[in-house]
Amino acid sequence: MRIALFTDTFPPQVNGVANVVKSSAEVLAGRGHDVHVFTVASGRSDENSPPEKFGLTRIFSMPFFGYPNERFSLPLAWTLRKIKSFRPDIIHAHTPFAIGWEAVLSKKILGVPLVGTHHTFFDHYLKHIYADYGWAKKLSSKYVAAYYNRCDLVTSPTISLADSLESCGVSSRIIVVPNSVDTDFFKPAADKKEKERLKRQLGFSKNVLVYMGRVSYEKSIDMAIRAMSVIAKKSPEATFVIIGGGPEREKLEILTKRLGVEKKVRFMGFLYGRELAQALQASDIFVTASKSENFPLSVIEAMASGLPIVAVSALGLPEIVEDGRSGFLVSPDRPEEIADRVLKLFNNETLLEKYSSASRELSNRYSKGGIALIHEKNYEDLLIS
Repeated sequence: MRIALFTDTFPPQVNGVANVVKSSAEVLAGRGHDVHVFTVASGRSDENSPPEKFGLTRIFSMPFFGYPNERFSLPLAWTLRKIKSFRPDIIHAHTPFAIGWEAVLSKKILGVPLVGTHHTFFDHYLKHIYADYGWAKKLSSKYVAAYYNRCDLVTSPTISLADSLESCGVSSRIIVVPNSVDTDFFKPAADKKEKERLKRQLGFSKNVLVYMGRVSYEKSIDMAIRAMSVIAKKSPEATFVIIGGGPEREKLEILTKRLGVEKKVRFMGFLYGRELAQALQASDIFVTASKSENFPLSVIEAMASGLPIVAVSALGLPEIVEDGRSGFLVSPDRPEEIADRVLKLFNNETLLEKYSSASRELSNRYSKGGIALIHEKNYEDLLIS
């Protein structure tokens, strides 16, 4: 098949959707399909290296207000000429925004099926932007329905997001297809000696909590830091490592000083590739206090690395984390609950190892090869229907 993927985020941008699309393109191309990715251009020098396995076209874009690392494309006629020359059998859009509408236009002109994947609970971001959230939610719902009702098939990584799409008025067929993770790349340390070696190499303490992702308001990292202030009193060897960057970092650094845990919380900035995989291997528990997660790639990468997960029981997370097996689910905005569950694991090595093994085992559900096969089957079904 000739498969065109449309996305408004792609490496070297750092986020879960970018990695999911890249992984999907690589696996589908590896299975013999002709894959071409259409995405935004940001002008960064490190985005100029062409991928080896699939085609890539970058479209002129502008920075998104408030998130300079996020971009939106401007529709141009030459993009349509490029997609026409590629002659796709099927189009798969991973965004309902500007470049997603170019996918809709291409579907209409070329007469090929369009798959749309919805990745984000927009409602939970709008709450932080608009004081009058009600009208913004209604407008968002109408927009989402207007876009996805133009798709032949809609996929969602979680049941909760699929239900949300239906409540918005999406009448196209919706199915759940989880995001994928490279379980060969993200994996536990070979043994305890290797884990200890990595801890020494990275300057990590004996007991390490880790968060990986965007450092922004909606991620509620302040709640995890408040939990750390409780943990530090009962587990002096514990530290909290934050991997990633974003607009809240300065405020969070001030919070660590106010709580007296500035020496217990380490901001590492962005890590990539092997450095990221090793940082996860050297950690012990992954924690997220976010209430706005759909299917965070960071969580399944941590699971693949053998880390128990302590997360808020909200939106898509209960579909990924098995409470009492691969980690714990806690109430929103309750740092004392996070601290309690973390200490329960730090104080019981047998339980920590048990949850670690379960986390790794459950991550195999999301192997990139298996998820790519699901997409492939969906494409084939659309082409013969």
